[in-house]
Amino acid sequence: MIRLKFFLRSLFAIFQKKYCPYCGGTDLTFNQRKYIVTSLLKCNNCGLLHRHPKDPAGFTKKFYQTEYKIDVEMMTDLPSASELEVFKKNIFKDLRDYFPLIKPLYHQTDGIKVLDYGCSWGYNVYKFKNDGLDAVGYELSVPRAKFGEENLGVKIYSDEGKTRLDNDVIFSSHVIEHLNFIQDFFALSKRILKEDGIFMAVCPNGSREYQDRDPARFKGTWGVMHPLYPDIDFATHVFKNNPYLVLTADWPFDYEKIKNWDGKSQYIGTREGYELLIIAKPNININSLSKNGKSVLDEHMQVQ
Repeated sequence: MIRLKFFLRSLFAIFQKKYCPYCGGTDLTFNQRKYIVTSLLKCNNCGLLHRHPKDPAGFTKKFYQTEYKIDVEMMTDLPSASELEVFKKNIFKDLRDYFPLIKPLYHQTDGIKVLDYGCSWGYNVYKFKNDGLDAVGYELSVPRAKFGEENLGVKIYSDEGKTRLDNDVIFSSHVIEHLNFIQDFFALSKRILKEDGIFMAVCPNGSREYQDRDPARFKGTWGVMHPLYPDIDFATHVFKNNPYLVLTADWPFDYEKIKNWDGKSQYIGTREGYELLIIAKPNININSLSKNGKSVLDEHMQVQ
């Protein structure tokens, strides 16, 4: 039913103006077609791969309240009381552990303030708190946020205007590909992070190298629920003035590269992995970081 609704929605909007949902650019390159009436376009200005036609204004908020489902059902379906007790007892051990992405960035992590953006009903917030992080969440779906607060004892915001400020890390796992207007997320990240705060996002990798490696899986990743397909070109464009570390992998990522990143330079790893990891410091301008009057870029700093 969701796919049929998507097809009809796209069909009726097929003559919608084509433009980049991040920078507004109209210099676009066609990548591939899907469901006859939808196409994947790449912006030649900022590099963002995005779906055409776009969903109407207000659609995302409504959709994620009730209709959103994924194959890993416990991430979207609310568990029974007995299921929940098992999950809590084993600290959601069957779910991917994202703490190893954050740990290498700090000498000690106890009390590090993390906001998990798009946290569903808060299972990763719960895991982060168990690891000693001062973790809270943000979730667009009010029912899921309420369930997490009531049953996991975690704080989950549903109003971006009221989210906690002064965070050390804003983290998101497979969220940004769902956003229609991703620039709002970057603006929020800058606002709620400390000056030296870290933006961290894991999402599907839209880079050409991955598309060439696994074309079938690449095509299956964008569409109904993923209007965006961020890649390395886009990530480095967004954070071109900031320190960043951009990696790809089939999971897990190379934790040593994260540990060795100096937090001042710009580094890109391999490009062909299934998932993309973006780590950046959006409130720091890399050109202001200098040593003896020399930019860190001029020193060609690399992660060893």
